[in-house]
Amino acid sequence: MPSSEEVAEAFKSIYDNPDKPLNWPRKLQCDKGTEFMGYVTLLMDEHGVEIRRIIARFRHTSFAMIDRYAGLFEYRVFKNQYSIEFLLPTGKRCRECERFARKIVDNMNDSPTRLIGMSPNDATKLEQIYSKPSVKYNRPIGVDEPQLPKGTTIRFLLAPGEWENDPFERRRITDPIWSPSMHKIQRIVVGRNPPMLVLYYLDDLGPQRPFVREQLMHIKEEHMLPFRWVLGDNQMRIRCSL
Repeated sequence: MPSSEEVAEAFKSIYDNPDKPLNWPRKLQCDKGTEFMGYVTLLMDEHGVEIRRIIARFRHTSFAMIDRYAGLFEYRVFKNQYSIEFLLPTGKRCRECERFARKIVDNMNDSPTRLIGMSPNDATKLEQIYSKPSVKYNRPIGVDEPQLPKGTTIRFLLAPGEWENDPFERRRITDPIWSPSMHKIQRIVVGRNPPMLVLYYLDDLGPQRPFVREQLMHIKEEHMLPFRWVLGDNQMRIRCSL
């Protein structure tokens, strides 16, 4: 993992590049990793950049675009690295990825993307851009979809590893799909950018992350719980049928 000083120098090389100068952003969204503390915080304060730190655990959508960009970058870097290693003697490894990493980043930033129809370098020059949905829907979405009102009783879709609080976020085959606990919808937010998704926030006892309609199970009738005697002891009781 890079240090905060290395990350700060990387930001300087991008935004203070004399060949392609860029305006410093107004807001930086990152996780709570130590690589974004220290030198990075001082650098952003120097340029008046607001830092928004997000708890990314069990909330993969917050960094979906960043994870996609990083995954594509790693694929192209190691593709070049492995092609060099095929020509090296057995046991030798290529450690010169920095030699072509900058060219890969420049190529990715200059290449138009499918959802916005322009390159990232062109998009950074605009105040607002329109992004098409990443998938096609055969039903109404966003403000056109049927909404659940506030106070609705629901169960939410568990994220991988959330039930067992797994730090590696792995789903086990025995994990439940929906939360055993029930919650109330406390707040509804409609997105400003197309497709203007409707986000639901739960009460204080539920996870403090937004949900879309597909991630909520509407509990319409009086719910039925297991019998209370299962809490009496740890032995499994078997009822034999006569």
